[in-house]
Amino acid sequence: MRWACERRLGVWEWRSPLRPWKDFAVGFDPAAWRKSAPRLPIALLDRAHLAPQLEAWSVASGATPVAEADAFARGYARIFSHQLVEVGRPDRWTRNVLTGRSLDPRTHWSRLRDTGADDIKGVWELSRFSWAYALVRAWLRDGDDRHVELFWSTLEDWMAHNPPNRGPNWMCGQEASFRLIAVTFALQAFREHPATTDARLALAARLAEATARRVAFHFDYALSQQNNHGIAEAIGLQTAATFWPSLAGAADGYRRGMAALAAQCAELIGPDGGFSQHSTNYHRLLLQLLTWSELVERSVRDTLPESVRAQAIAATDFLATLMETDGTVPRYGCDDGAQLFPLSGCGFEDFRPAVGAALALFKGERLPAGPWDETALLLLGPVAASAAPAVRRPAVFRDAGVVELRHPRGTLFFRAPTVFRTRPSQADQLHVSLRWDGEWIAEDPGSFSYNEPDGWEGLAGSRFHNVAAVADQDAMRRVGRFLWLPWTTCDLRVAHEDFTAAHRGFPGFKSERRVLRVAGGFVIVDKLTGLLGQSARHTLRWHGRTRAGLEQLTVACSAASTEDYVTALPAGGEGWHSTHYGSKEPAWCRRIVATGSRVTFVTALGCSLRLEAKSFFVDGEEVPLE
Repeated sequence: MRWACERRLGVWEWRSPLRPWKDFAVGFDPAAWRKSAPRLPIALLDRAHLAPQLEAWSVASGATPVAEADAFARGYARIFSHQLVEVGRPDRWTRNVLTGRSLDPRTHWSRLRDTGADDIKGVWELSRFSWAYALVRAWLRDGDDRHVELFWSTLEDWMAHNPPNRGPNWMCGQEASFRLIAVTFALQAFREHPATTDARLALAARLAEATARRVAFHFDYALSQQNNHGIAEAIGLQTAATFWPSLAGAADGYRRGMAALAAQCAELIGPDGGFSQHSTNYHRLLLQLLTWSELVERSVRDTLPESVRAQAIAATDFLATLMETDGTVPRYGCDDGAQLFPLSGCGFEDFRPAVGAALALFKGERLPAGPWDETALLLLGPVAASAAPAVRRPAVFRDAGVVELRHPRGTLFFRAPTVFRTRPSQADQLHVSLRWDGEWIAEDPGSFSYNEPDGWEGLAGSRFHNVAAVADQDAMRRVGRFLWLPWTTCDLRVAHEDFTAAHRGFPGFKSERRVLRVAGGFVIVDKLTGLLGQSARHTLRWHGRTRAGLEQLTVACSAASTEDYVTALPAGGEGWHSTHYGSKEPAWCRRIVATGSRVTFVTALGCSLRLEAKSFFVDGEEVPLE
């Protein structure tokens, strides 16, 4: 493979050499920058005027960024939008926050690897600069100079310990782009503060140029991944060129970035708004990136190209349609904890901050008011937007492989991909998530880690999803960390609120799942059939955070079956839930096992169930199995 050969031959090190910071942003003029650099809305907001409203949101959400900023000053940082961990040691920038082990900070980044005993995301997390957003939010509330000084002194420390192209924090152009976006946002917030000296402006300019060069050097690789990397790095080039237009190569970087962004959006955002990574959390990251890109573009020009805006609107509608009134969405696909803009007191599972900002920016619509509005205000400034959009109809996103049924008491989410244009991230064909009376009682358990031993494997296989599987097989074979083969698709049939999908990903067997809404709730029918009449052991699994939630399901089987509940199995991942990347909590898995050449499972929620040979009865009403 081209990239591996170039790495081994030292081409990357030759083309992107170790260099000191002084070689970047040569001739940068801080006075000229202060006078002419574009301004984002955050630079135009009146802190004193905003502070009371921001504090009211902190009270409403029960989370104040001042406490988090002070914790960071004491050497603690929030990782993966979750727990605070101690990061105050001298090697903090190269120490893995998940394991405590450090990588070599002196060698060229191309000589390091993102696989091995440690999860590289634990090294990169602190250098995403999510802490910068907490410092901005804290300063907006209390106006204390210590927050601004802490931002600049921490940036100075990072740059002193991470010279261009040296160490693990230069390994990924997307990570570098996230870092530049955070620095740009904070610089815009603090641009008039006395702590933002000419010398510090020069440091930010050097970081911008070094980041743009790092991205540009390896940009083709990012684009080849057909995921958020190419989009993020294109926006990284756009950001550097827009706010530091005097830097070497800025004009070319802008043209290249914007051309790539348009091409990536056309390729990776489907006609129904679905995203190439088959993941709700990565879809949120897409919306956050496009929101930032639109704001950057508006700061000096007009808007993004109409084609990109149309795709942004489709992507916004897709996620808004799946979102519940409490901001949660049915989790599916990989989830690495990405949260580009932690700009509110809302939790990681609350998508209202990102979706609300995108709705206001791209569609002029506003969600019902609440603490999530802080994100839109700090990114967009005061904008005109209408009242909440109308409630959306049940979703059938055939191209994205997503179906959703709604009932007055809940939601059924169905994963039935009919086509893959880009690589699937999990073996989740026919997965169903169930929400009832305001709680997700059966759901995808998350990802935990992309590089965890002992059978966890990112909780990506079929046994970690709510499906009926044959002999604990996966619907696809895993041949790499992020590669499954063959790409198993489903045949999907739609009949009003009755959907049936089937695949043959389990060798020698056909797996079919039917989901339907009934008066009392939902019914899920699974049929597993040996294509040559052969028999096998079949297991229906339902994963949930509580046993009480799973006990609300009524399950019947056409063959003699056994049933058990398991929690927190020591290896393999069953009975665990990972709400945040890098952490896991005990949960429950309900398993129903039967053997035969043709086995039918029927699961009901919210209604009574009786299964017979050719039909089942829901609240006394007969429904044919065929």
